[in-house]
Amino acid sequence: MLADLRDPDTVLRAASEWLDLDKPVGLMFVACLHHIRDHDDPAGIVSRYLEKMAPGSYLVLSHCTSDMDPERMHTASVLAEQVGLTFVPRGRDEILKLFNGKPLIDPGLVLVSYWRPDHGEVSHNADRAMAYGGVATL
Repeated sequence: MLADLRDPDTVLRAASEWLDLDKPVGLMFVACLHHIRDHDDPAGIVSRYLEKMAPGSYLVLSHCTSDMDPERMHTASVLAEQVGLTFVPRGRDEILKLFNGKPLIDPGLVLVSYWRPDHGEVSHNADRAMAYGGVATL
């Protein structure tokens, strides 16, 4: 089935054919919310999904950021728009709001390369990531 993530009712109705949403599940918004414009209210979209999740569920979210290189990300956004795509990199504080106040587990909202790296050691390229990620509990 095809559906638009901006339509949680349709997505969750289809998902409920395979998942028991009365039990904890993992809700994953991985590399997708930066394709949702501000006027479509990405935090509100996430909130509508969260309303349907059982206690004990997890929210996983990653999102491109403009924090490290605003000029480069602005250029990428403009180029995406020119070919009919939406790309909205956001700052850390804006991304944090997408969690709708849910408590994040350790290490919190960090560059994706710093989120529990293999063997506890980050790569020498870790600071080159241009996306934050985090996991929250419901």
